[in-house]
Amino acid sequence: MSVRKRPGGGGGWEQSAVGVTAAQVRALLEPTGRDRSLVLLEGRTHVVATSSLSSPRYGGAIEVVSGRDLADALPSGPPAEQDLEALAARLESVIAHLGA
Repeated sequence: MSVRKRPGGGGGWEQSAVGVTAAQVRALLEPTGRDRSLVLLEGRTHVVATSSLSSPRYGGAIEVVSGRDLADALPSGPPAEQDLEALAARLESVIAHLGA
C-alpha cells in the first residue's frame, strides 16, 4: 500500500473521525470503488473520487490507498465482513505509522 500526499480538502462518500471503518473499505472494494481513494485530511479519513484529489478541496490530503490498489492486492471475490474489519484495522495501522 502506498501513501501519497495530494493537493486538495473536504468531505467524501464515507468519512470517519475515529479511524478507518469496514464501510469505507467496502466502498473502496465496490465495482465503482476502483476509482475512489481513502484519504486522510484534517485528522479524518474519507473515501473520495480519485480524480478529485488534485482539486483545491482536497489540498493537504494524504492518499492512503486507492480502491484499485486495494482490490488488486486481494484475492478475487467479495470479502467477508470480518475481512473488511481486518483490512480497516490494517489501514488504521498504516495511518498510525504516519504519525497522524
